[in-house]
Amino acid sequence: MDKRAAALSIFLISLVLSLAGVVFVYTGSYFWCLKHGLHPYSYALKQAVALGIGVTLSLLIYKKVDYRKVASEKFLWLLYGSANLFLLAVLFFGREINNSKSWIVIGGFSLQPAEFAKVLVILFVSGYIQYKWSDIQNDWRDFAKLMVLAFIPVILILLEKDLGSAMILSIVIFAILFITGLNLRYIVIPALFGLGLFTFAVVTAPYRIARIKILLDPEKYYYTSGKYSSYQLVQAFVAFASGGLTGMGIGQGVQSKFLFLTFAFSDFMFSHVAEEVGAVGALLVVIAYFGILFLGLSIADRSDEMVGKFMALGLTLYIFLEAVVHIGVNLGLVPTTGITLPFLSMGGSSLIANFLAVGFLMSIAKGLPSESKVKIRFKVRGKYA
Repeated sequence: MDKRAAALSIFLISLVLSLAGVVFVYTGSYFWCLKHGLHPYSYALKQAVALGIGVTLSLLIYKKVDYRKVASEKFLWLLYGSANLFLLAVLFFGREINNSKSWIVIGGFSLQPAEFAKVLVILFVSGYIQYKWSDIQNDWRDFAKLMVLAFIPVILILLEKDLGSAMILSIVIFAILFITGLNLRYIVIPALFGLGLFTFAVVTAPYRIARIKILLDPEKYYYTSGKYSSYQLVQAFVAFASGGLTGMGIGQGVQSKFLFLTFAFSDFMFSHVAEEVGAVGALLVVIAYFGILFLGLSIADRSDEMVGKFMALGLTLYIFLEAVVHIGVNLGLVPTTGITLPFLSMGGSSLIANFLAVGFLMSIAKGLPSESKVKIRFKVRGKYA
């Protein structure tokens, strides 16, 4: 695929999903807004404003920003410092919403700094590995330093009780490490540390253990109160069943209309989409995310610079894994977590961050050669595969 076609394709898929998202946010939040004394267009309007900001930023990055300079030594620590400042600000000044202290409210507008921090950390890790590559592969202490730097924002996100975002960021970081060519045994210790950290985060939070139990027997916890209840999950199942093959029609979804599915416009957007446009519409959404995955990995494969490969892989997985987790939650395959459906769910911070990622993917695509000069390799038992 031509490099301009790759950039245009990933942008258009993102834009179409986002425009559909404004519609579904409107239909999913209309009666919620009325119940809480808000204008029925309130959430949809905020989503449309965020979409305008996100699209503008992505196009500016594509036209004006050289991703190589962003990943240079001059900007690396600015990226890293900004990400950690955002996360620290939430811990000190944030507001807890839906069991997660991830929000800062300024003048009636809510910001979720972790969404921007995930993109900044991916850019930082990609640039740092290239900048320090010789030291990292030859001295375990430099590799350990990288791991400490990478885990600090992950831990800060965990302290916000946002396990889903911390998990996705960790997976992306290890995916980048995997394609660097480092011996797999080199990565085992930090991987085990990460696994232990997440296990600790689960077993020390009773509501997280309850969410795992809910997956095994949703009916048992249907009438349980609060965050220990499977009510939302069961209503999501009802939404899927109600939608059938072709859906009840846009704006005709019963689950959101009667507020059975409380967060149809955010945490359970996929089930809301399935109710209104059916299995066919939901399948098209899934295909769109696989399209982004294919295009992003193609860009990573063809990039002739290490940093381009790392950035493209990391940003693509960031978008795709968030979609996988959100859809998994809605289908009852993954414990409930507050991960939005990229480009579709309500959330200005998430939508803008998604388009920042798209902007950098487009910037990398713009500089693609006809064929990559750098091959992705990984080492197993001392040999390259």
